[in-house]
Amino acid sequence: MKKNYAINDFNGKIIMLYGLFLLLSISIYGQSQSSENTIINVDWDVCRYYPSPNSHKSTIKAPDHIRQKIANGGGGCSNFIVNYNGFTPQAEAAFQFAVDIWSNSIESPVPIRVSANFGPLGAGVLGGAGPASFRTVSGSGFPANTAFPIALAEKLTGSEIASPPATTSTDIIATFSSTANFYFGLDANPPINQVDFVSVVLHELAHGLGFLGFGTVPTDNTGTPDPNPPVVGVLRNQGFLSPWDIFIENGTPTAMTSFGDPSAALLSEFTGNNLFSNGPIATSQNGGVKPSTYAPATFSVGSSYSHWDNSTFPTGNPNSLMTSSIAPGEAIHNPGLVTLGFMEDMGWSICGGSLSVKELTLDTIEVSPNPFNSSITIRVSNNFNDDYNISVLDINGRVIFNETEKPINGSIAISNLDELESALYFIKITNKNNGASITKKVIKN
Repeated sequence: MKKNYAINDFNGKIIMLYGLFLLLSISIYGQSQSSENTIINVDWDVCRYYPSPNSHKSTIKAPDHIRQKIANGGGGCSNFIVNYNGFTPQAEAAFQFAVDIWSNSIESPVPIRVSANFGPLGAGVLGGAGPASFRTVSGSGFPANTAFPIALAEKLTGSEIASPPATTSTDIIATFSSTANFYFGLDANPPINQVDFVSVVLHELAHGLGFLGFGTVPTDNTGTPDPNPPVVGVLRNQGFLSPWDIFIENGTPTAMTSFGDPSAALLSEFTGNNLFSNGPIATSQNGGVKPSTYAPATFSVGSSYSHWDNSTFPTGNPNSLMTSSIAPGEAIHNPGLVTLGFMEDMGWSICGGSLSVKELTLDTIEVSPNPFNSSITIRVSNNFNDDYNISVLDINGRVIFNETEKPINGSIAISNLDELESALYFIKITNKNNGASITKKVIKN
């Protein structure tokens, strides 16, 4: 169902804004894949991207090295192939600019194919984007019963995932209004009464790449919470979790996967303004503080649960792209290190290498072998006499190994890991002398 939502803008006029109205049919391929694919429907809006109540003039440009690379016509770390349908030259240029920012932010050996449509959508509906499909990924290090957005699944497997007789897939579906009051400039300088198109596209493409959870509440055919049966929270979509879901916990901390599903207790968590991402790399990018996610007292389908918290990352904050709203006059052309950190947590590789905190002074950290069987060797290239805290965390953020060591000839050996289950882990290396740290992903065979 397509739904429009009305709010008052700063001049008191009624405007309809920011509905990702795509109701996605999401394909889930089981780990023991059969000849018949299991099809499930995500029957709620992936994102309804609302404006802040007031306009706010704010400019955050793309990182200098990315803008320079785009200006020079250089290729990115991933290849987005966009099928444009109905775009004006200005709209296409702005959409492509957002695509180029993402292509210079994440890595994939497989082309990321986007179906992009531009046309009348009804009064004030701006449009949006989402994954065209999801699938599980079998093999060492991948969590069971987790469905990855198809672009990420292809990155993780290194191959196209297509339904025969097709040989390629559509990974992201994007649709935006040709009649909305967009600003199509590339300079991150929209007028105070216009919505910056690049920012909106950059936000929605992140959802298409997997920045979303399956957490929701049942609704009736009008899109409002259905009280019969009693309103409850639902996390697993026909038994599957998204990568986002496995990293969300409350302040206790208790993982969302620990609650009854469906249950009123789960809904209480979704509406308790007390949810956080425990992704190790996202947390590192946030100064060691788990990023707060959007969990307002009233569950808002398409806004709650699958965004960063608005008050934690307000307009003008460099990590505010993936909050639930954007102000007229606001431009943010940078995904932000917290968002990129979470993208890396869930499996994406970051263009230029693994992320670390800004204060990091460790020049080079090498972890090998990767994958490992029973031991890991960590090589450091400087500060050989410093003490290092080594923590190994599982995919849910639980610390399963922790000790402090001093390098011997520039190396730290961690052994007795053979009893760990075959899975994906994070290893956090912290210089105890200056507090610098870095987090890397490792896989146990």
